[in-house]
Amino acid sequence: MLGDRVGVPVSPFILGGRVSLLLKLKTAKSLDDVASLLGYQPQGLTYILYKIPDSAKYTTFTIAKRSGGLREIKAPIPHLKTLQRRLANLLNSCLVEIENAGERRRPISHGFVPSLSIITNASVHKGRRYVLNLDLEQFFPSINFGRVRGVLIRDKRFELDPKVATVVAQIACHENNLPQGSPCSPVLSNIVGRLLDIRLVRFARQHKCTYSRYVDDITFSTNRTAFPTELAVHQESGDWDLSQSLVSEIERAGFRVHARKTRMQVRGSRQLTTGLLVNEKVNVRPEYYRTTRSMCAALFNKGTYYEMKPAALAGGNAGDAAIKQFANSLDLLEGRLGYIYHVRDTVDRRESAEKKKNSTATRKLFHKFLFYKNFVALKKPLIITEGKTDSIYLRCAIRSLSSFHGKLTIDRGSKPRLSVSFLNFTSTVHDVLQLGGGTGDFKFLMLRYKQLLTEFKHAPLVHPVILLIDNDDGAKEIFGVAKQLGITDVSLTSKAAFYRICANLYLIKTPEGTDQNPKTCIEDLFDSFVRNTLLGGKSFDPDKKHNEDGKYGKAHFAEKVIRPQAADIDFSKFEMLLDRIVAVIEDYAPVSKDI
Repeated sequence: MLGDRVGVPVSPFILGGRVSLLLKLKTAKSLDDVASLLGYQPQGLTYILYKIPDSAKYTTFTIAKRSGGLREIKAPIPHLKTLQRRLANLLNSCLVEIENAGERRRPISHGFVPSLSIITNASVHKGRRYVLNLDLEQFFPSINFGRVRGVLIRDKRFELDPKVATVVAQIACHENNLPQGSPCSPVLSNIVGRLLDIRLVRFARQHKCTYSRYVDDITFSTNRTAFPTELAVHQESGDWDLSQSLVSEIERAGFRVHARKTRMQVRGSRQLTTGLLVNEKVNVRPEYYRTTRSMCAALFNKGTYYEMKPAALAGGNAGDAAIKQFANSLDLLEGRLGYIYHVRDTVDRRESAEKKKNSTATRKLFHKFLFYKNFVALKKPLIITEGKTDSIYLRCAIRSLSSFHGKLTIDRGSKPRLSVSFLNFTSTVHDVLQLGGGTGDFKFLMLRYKQLLTEFKHAPLVHPVILLIDNDDGAKEIFGVAKQLGITDVSLTSKAAFYRICANLYLIKTPEGTDQNPKTCIEDLFDSFVRNTLLGGKSFDPDKKHNEDGKYGKAHFAEKVIRPQAADIDFSKFEMLLDRIVAVIEDYAPVSKDI
């Protein structure tokens, strides 16, 4: 973990010719210095810390735990949340510097670190004879103001001025402890928890065990013939009791063991660490996958699915049997599939190709779900552009052109809401659906679309899916595929408003140019003086792929020219393109949705 590895040196502090943030924090002497590091004026920081009443800084609410009982969440108000997020970013940057300056060590604490996860935590305990899990009680509430301040002063990685440590602790703490819900509680809990990690990793090594921590979940494992009694003792009742030595080590570090959550798992039985199987390789529980697969089958066949909700989350009493309920969105199922896919894909990437059967089945199921969600059960017409920037142009154009308000928007007063959606090119969509923008991905979607639809008994197809391409040389392969599918009248010079591929799938092009030069791209719809905007002395090049001197590409054009200046840009040349989108919607509306 960044900054949580044992024995990491603190220097040097000059990185790439600039003074490090860590050194700036270590040499800070006052509230004014802290304010500067966090991007605030001193009076702004003072107002948040000392003028806003403590009672008004947080909204407190409870959520039900899956295991029963309630968890209290303290959500900071927006001003404080922004301040805490900046503090978290500063501390995480400091931990990165400490990590990069020292010798690489095996991660010990895996929670709240971008490069680590429950998967990396579980991986260090796979294939062991014994796996011992224990939980810490009241993890965040047990870290009080004094501990936060004291650690920042004494920890040799930081050694902050006492005044600065006080300000940091005041930003982070509420009612004398780290609130669960604050953006900076995770990183500070790891800084405070490092002492616990140092003690327990040494204790584990003394007895030939492996130790790791994920937030409040601690795991020891070993392949010794008998589990060391210095850590836990097997009672005649079958239970395992933690040794007093281990409990004392934990309490000396300022934490307490949750007495009812100690679990010993031996080889031959199911071994779980942070909810993942670790018997042979890290994996999700098979019943979790089977349940998820069953939920998918119900969705694909009937359009609805049930979830078994813990009683505490469904209005019942903790300890009661789970309650069967209709799920009211696809989010739950997408989250379960994403979790399964992430675990299996991460693990299988490290395994040999012969062991990827589970990954293949998982990928197929996740692909089928994402296809259903994005193309079959749409809530709005969907536009898929060749790249991420095109959707920015279109959103701005729709909002700017009043003639399309009501056609492509829903009236919501001063801020009309779009009545069309755009495919979000997430890493998951790119990896699983194989759609990352570009005509190459469009070809395979067009070729497979009709066959993929036949896999769903429930296929409402209420709205159209619109592929939007530039009318240039890159589209020629798309035209070739369209002709294979029976669309013979599409070319660079054809001027139809749209081309229906099959079912609810349509193709539209950017408006054609002249008869002599019909090629166009979406950026051609902006006036030349907009396209000639200089950024830092650089000119716009839509074909820019690399960091050529004197040029900037589409991403900067969309984010730094079009989006911020949308109110002043003439989008009238987008009218013909938007007319084509409207034409698709009107064409599809009265048509039977038969596949």
